[in-house]
Amino acid sequence: MSDLRKTLDKYNIKPHKYRYINKTCILYTDNEKYVIKNRKRLDKDKLYDYLLSRDFSFFLYPENDLSDDFEIYAYLDEVNIKKEEKAKDLMYVISDLHNRTTSYKNADLDKIKEIYEEKSAEIEYLFNYYNDLEEVFIMHVYNSPGEYLLLRNIDKIYNTLNYSKFLLDEWYKLVENNTKMRITLIHNRLKLDHFIDNKDAKLINFDYAEYNNPIYDFVYFYKNHYKELDMDSLYQIYQHKFRFTKEEELLFFIELIIPSKIKFTDNNYTNCLMVYDLNKYLDTTRDFILKQQEKDQKRYNTKQS
Repeated sequence: MSDLRKTLDKYNIKPHKYRYINKTCILYTDNEKYVIKNRKRLDKDKLYDYLLSRDFSFFLYPENDLSDDFEIYAYLDEVNIKKEEKAKDLMYVISDLHNRTTSYKNADLDKIKEIYEEKSAEIEYLFNYYNDLEEVFIMHVYNSPGEYLLLRNIDKIYNTLNYSKFLLDEWYKLVENNTKMRITLIHNRLKLDHFIDNKDAKLINFDYAEYNNPIYDFVYFYKNHYKELDMDSLYQIYQHKFRFTKEEELLFFIELIIPSKIKFTDNNYTNCLMVYDLNKYLDTTRDFILKQQEKDQKRYNTKQS
């Protein structure tokens, strides 16, 4: 606390109270509110200057020098809008970030092969993992509700893993001889909590930003919000502004569709919930991918006619 007081005194910020919203500390002065964060990365000033150089302004610049131990930001109140509207606005902002920071580099064929081998190994591991679970559960005289629910849906998991491998092989055929690859600055923790929607919309929390394949922002966003938002319409908004290449979209589908690993516990309710959530995720994501593939095929047919 003494280090924080020194930083606040340095900028003549005199709070009379503070409170936490989730993990965010908010300081109240007589006239202003501020958000205080521990500094997690040393190059934040270079990152922000780069964004400004690319004419991207949808982020909060700190009120203090980034050599300090803490970051101080002005607190912005959000407008009261539905999550769906906020998500649409976020799609415009993140597509703008990707467009403005796009660059191309020589393809790292060793890295491409490494991704292929890692994903292949992950799929094989999950297939063996769920096969072992199935064999154990089948041997039980009486199945718990969670075990029974998994056994009822085990074919869906196997089919999804086989489909994942098919997509992965298709992706590798496209990229194994690539000479160039596209990268952008990605936020890397993209979700509604990290977006302030008002007249000056702002992305916050660039602590994990990096240059990478642009798909990973939408992968993170999808996995955090697929239950509550219409991902098809949001993806179309994003793709209208920043369209994935064929190989990017295939890798995007692969990252989405590979099932997660369920670790059964001693709690039947928890086990049922995990299996239900996985089942729901697989159904939702399979439908999402099929819709995108249908739209891609229609676009291709239109171009050929």
